[in-house]
Amino acid sequence: MSKDERRERILAAAARVFAASGYDASGMREVATAAGISTPVLYDHFPSKAALYAGLLESEVDSLLAGWAELPPSDTAEELLHGRVAAIFAWMEANERGWRMIFAETPSDEGVAEVHRRGQARATGQLTEVFARVPGLALTADLPRDRANEALAEAAKSALNAIATWWWSNRDIPREQVVALTADLLWRGLGNLIQEDI
Repeated sequence: MSKDERRERILAAAARVFAASGYDASGMREVATAAGISTPVLYDHFPSKAALYAGLLESEVDSLLAGWAELPPSDTAEELLHGRVAAIFAWMEANERGWRMIFAETPSDEGVAEVHRRGQARATGQLTEVFARVPGLALTADLPRDRANEALAEAAKSALNAIATWWWSNRDIPREQVVALTADLLWRGLGNLIQEDI
């Protein structure tokens, strides 16, 4: 087995272990066993559990954000918002490991927490771009538009994160209902601010 093939095998095994037990409850020995290698060989590829998890987390964030970029243009602001919300929750339902890593746990390791923060910042950036595509906002706050876009994106992301975390523990609720609830929450407030369609 080549080094790259072994690395991919390790990542796949680590993904299964972290998905089953979470970051804090998983160990490198457990990952090595799942990968069918010795613990020293695992450390040859990844110097720590944090480095291994951080690599997986970055990959999951990339996957989630790439899905937004592939969405077609929307004719109205409401369609734009609903389309992004639907895409996020569809990704979660299809990718339980990523859902857990991004939304359902916050590892205590500072290095991993920093990767998590960078992923959240990237999400805010993408949502800011969504708000920038809405031509008119009837804001009473005297803020430059780019700062208002960023603040609204941060608020929308916080709501999405909260509902994603809640849904992790309430999976009896169908995805379509979670999307509708989230879109209602976000659109009821934003709809009153938006002066015109895209």
